Amino acid sequence: MKPDKVLVIVLAIVAGCSAKKSGVATYMPPADLEGPPATYVLGPGDHIDVKFPYKTEFNETLVIRPDGFISLQLVGDIRAAGSPPADLAARINQAYAGWIRNPHATVIVREFASQRVYVGGEVRDPGPVVLQAPLTCLQAVVSRGGVKTTANIEQVLLIRRNAAAAAVYELDLKSVMKGEAADVPLRPYDVVYVPMSAIAEIGEFVEQYINKLVPRSLSFPYDLNTRVDVRNDEDPRITG
Repeated sequence: MKPDKVLVIVLAIVAGCSAKKSGVATYMPPADLEGPPATYVLGPGDHIDVKFPYKTEFNETLVIRPDGFISLQLVGDIRAAGSPPADLAARINQAYAGWIRNPHATVIVREFASQRVYVGGEVRDPGPVVLQAPLTCLQAVVSRGGVKTTANIEQVLLIRRNAAAAAVYELDLKSVMKGEAADVPLRPYDVVYVPMSAIAEIGEFVEQYINKLVPRSLSFPYDLNTRVDVRNDEDPRITG
């Protein structure tokens, strides 16, 4: 491939990325995007007590399984994850109604599982962040070392699972840092993804698909960020 053809390809990519940026649909979070629910929701790994005040022989201490279920005497499996303790207690009472008269079961959370959010993409140290206190999107990114110079902080994606589906929101952390937009509180198991900037994507393309595939003599041997001025009187081969 000739160098001039390679340059045409790169310029086409630049133009395509610019067009994509201007024409892409923008998904902004709703103004009332909430953080952690006001009522605690049970999750896998939580330790709970199921207590029957008048039938103590049915009392149990259980750990919610990875599939979200618990196993109870007489009635078998009941889904526990995703419900507040009071809702789970109501379902247990309903399940035991055929076995115990007025069961009056209560659910008490004895130990909370380690709940996490996940930060990835163009951050210095991608990985999980343990939720030990209220945490916002920007705080989570900073806790993983902040962003790389290749990051696009104006189009950060927040992926949040709601019931059986995942919702994707686009956040502008640059506006958050300027105080022009509110930061978003995170919920357990949220995923914060910081994408590459358009220039970084082009640089990666050049490295992966041009410099590594095109013979080195035809690839770009110079740094695009470095300006070199050559005067005609310094090189006799240059005329003009």
